[in-house]
Amino acid sequence: TIKVWNLHTGKEERCLTGHRGSVLAVVITPDGMHLVSGSNDNSIKVWNIHTGEEERSLTGHGGGVIAVLATPDGTRLVSGSSDKTIKIWNFRTGRVERSLTGHTGPVRSLALLPDGAGLVSGGKDNTIRVWNMQTGQEERC
Repeated sequence: TIKVWNLHTGKEERCLTGHRGSVLAVVITPDGMHLVSGSNDNSIKVWNIHTGEEERSLTGHGGGVIAVLATPDGTRLVSGSSDKTIKIWNFRTGRVERSLTGHTGPVRSLALLPDGAGLVSGGKDNTIRVWNMQTGQEERC
């Protein structure tokens, strides 16, 4: 369950239900229209933040989704999982564009480099890896 709160009034505006497991990560898209959630039910859900409706469920990870982010241009979502992979999703179609492998433990955190071309991931394997978003290749570990 995800609760959306009004910061001005301090009141709950809506409750988003749909995941079958604990919600581990949330992010708001840059346009402010969607909330994206990752769960230990291995799925990512895209919610309309204004209506509370679930618009899409993305599946493909073999473990819980621990980290999610949206690119600044709103065209992609990136997810990190306990299955040790990172997936880059097309926001519009909901399809996986790339699956990045290299971590030997769960992927716990994700960040974009300021240029938007690089992705940084941190894992339980005690590594920080830098990836090229376009090619999916690991550039540094």
